[in-house]
Amino acid sequence: MKMYQLTLEERKTCPTSCQQWLNCYGNNMYLANRLDFMSADFYTALESEIVALAAKHKNGFVVRLHVLGDFFSKSYVIFWKRMLEKHKPLRIFGYTHRMPEHTDGIGQLVQELNGPRCWIRFSDRGGPMSANLGGEGIPCPQQTGKTDSCLTCGLCWQTTKSISFKLH
Repeated sequence: MKMYQLTLEERKTCPTSCQQWLNCYGNNMYLANRLDFMSADFYTALESEIVALAAKHKNGFVVRLHVLGDFFSKSYVIFWKRMLEKHKPLRIFGYTHRMPEHTDGIGQLVQELNGPRCWIRFSDRGGPMSANLGGEGIPCPQQTGKTDSCLTCGLCWQTTKSISFKLH
C-alpha cells in the first residue's frame, strides 16, 4: 500500500512527560513541514485529503501519523476514529507518548483506537505494543540494515511485540 505521513509541531502537541523531550527526533528535522493543528481549517483540510486518498486508493493506503508531534487532544483521537469508520481503505500507523494511564484520557482513547487497521505503539513504555529507544524489543530491521525502509519491512504493524530503536 502507498504510505503518506503527517507531521505536527513537536512539543506543542506532545505530553511534557515524554522521555525524549530534550532528545526529540524533531531536533534534527528543521526543514520538516509541520501542519498547523491550531488553524481553523485543520480538521476540514485533513478530512478532505483523506477523502481524496480513499478515492484514489480503493484497495487501501496507510497514514503514518506523527513523524513529529503527537495526539494532542481527545477530539483529535476521536477524529481519527471517525475517519477509520468512514473510510475503509484507510490504515493508520504511528507512535505516541500519550500513555493509557495518563490522567488526561488521551492515551486510553488511543489504546481503544488500536485494531486491525490501526497500529499505534506506545513509545518508551515497554511491554506489548511499545516502541523503545535504546530499550527492550526486537531491533528495528531498517536501522540494522536488514531492510531498506519501513515500507519494505512492516514489522511495527505486524506484531504486538516490543520494538527497539537506536537513540536519535
